[in-house]
Amino acid sequence: MSLSLERWLPYRRPGTAPVRLRLFCFPFAGGGASAFQAWRNRLPADIELCAVQPPGREGRLSEPAFQSLPALLDAMEPVLVPLMNRPYVFLGYSMGARIALELARRLRMRGLPLPRGMILAAFEAPRARRRAPLHSLSDAELLQALGRYEGTPTEVLENRELMELLLPLMRADFAISEAPAFDAPALPCPFAVWGGVEDPHVSPSDLEPWREETTGGFDVRLFPGGHFFLRSAREQVLQTLREQLDSWVRPGDE
Repeated sequence: MSLSLERWLPYRRPGTAPVRLRLFCFPFAGGGASAFQAWRNRLPADIELCAVQPPGREGRLSEPAFQSLPALLDAMEPVLVPLMNRPYVFLGYSMGARIALELARRLRMRGLPLPRGMILAAFEAPRARRRAPLHSLSDAELLQALGRYEGTPTEVLENRELMELLLPLMRADFAISEAPAFDAPALPCPFAVWGGVEDPHVSPSDLEPWREETTGGFDVRLFPGGHFFLRSAREQVLQTLREQLDSWVRPGDE
């Protein structure tokens, strides 16, 4: 694995079984590839997990985080595209859903093979976004906003040194997820849109407008829990994920 690929996909370990499909996972704001690391041993051996690690977090903490969605895509695209020589699926969680959508649009524009399906979780459709942006808040206001999410432990929020490191990353990630909606035609690949029943930030009604972004199949699935239901409903999420992937790329498919 090249150094560049290892940075972007730190947990990718090609298995001995032939690859049926590759699952590219894009993380939430402030998160990294480790959010999906444990999935590797819970998926069939012929599914290769490609958990994406953007700069500015975890093993790439020394690299500045991207604050522009187009710049992030410019850096990511040449690294990931060579791995799209097998059937693949995108899964984006919160901010990652926006990254997955815009990367798929780029691939279509370039005439490259599209994902067999898109799983978009815990994020409202960009064209229907109605929440006030967070990336332009003051540090104090941003800290208060982070406290309303369950993704950052209280002890971290109260640790001044840690927050001095975390706030610039969160601000950069929110700038990416809150980038103005781009005008682009709907994608032909099917969408599976996931949400948390108790998510105070993304309600079930916020998920329905994703339908406008696809001309393929469309399905909304709700899980118990709040914004980070991938943790609170982990077993149900994994079971649904396995079923969804099998429905899009069955064993033996090419």
